Amino acid sequence: MDMNLPQSTTPVGERAFDERAVFERASEEGSTRIGPIVNPARWAEQVVKEQACQNPADTKAFKGRGKLLELRQLLTELECTVIAMKHLVDITKQVQNSQMYLMLHVKTATGLTFLRWRERNGACRHVPWPEVQDRIDAFTSDVRDWYGQATDQALALNERHKELRRAIATARKVVMRSAPSVFARSIEARFQPSKGG
Repeated sequence: MDMNLPQSTTPVGERAFDERAVFERASEEGSTRIGPIVNPARWAEQVVKEQACQNPADTKAFKGRGKLLELRQLLTELECTVIAMKHLVDITKQVQNSQMYLMLHVKTATGLTFLRWRERNGACRHVPWPEVQDRIDAFTSDVRDWYGQATDQALALNERHKELRRAIATARKVVMRSAPSVFARSIEARFQPSKGG
């Protein structure tokens, strides 16, 4: 499975208070992608920071049930997942005389973060998941079990990170589609003309 994703050379464009502006354009050469590549986590961080999605997304603002609260929770879970990934990387690097260790990869353009096995000796190349399983099968039973558990945890963390990014992307679509609700209010009751002046 080839995990090499195309990278854009165009810098991220940002405009204040416009959550649609956090994007990175795909390179025109050889790209089949239509439209911008959006990093959902970066967008959510900006929106939470500016609290810009509260107005367009929620008619019941500030009641604890809006998209802003959901985005904060998703970002917290995403951060916890990345911390768990880093912890697993540290554990695998501490193993003495090991043939491979986990490495954390981050594609900043899209926010994709994932774990991959990497050879310790020789070419120091990344080891594809099917080849990892073949190598693990060659170990003694206790080492095989440890590497099997580390691999299972890495795959679970990779999948969890993808799920959270999808949830943030879905929340982004809801916010971008929602039109702000404007409710008419009676001004007669609030502002009475004074009769004496």
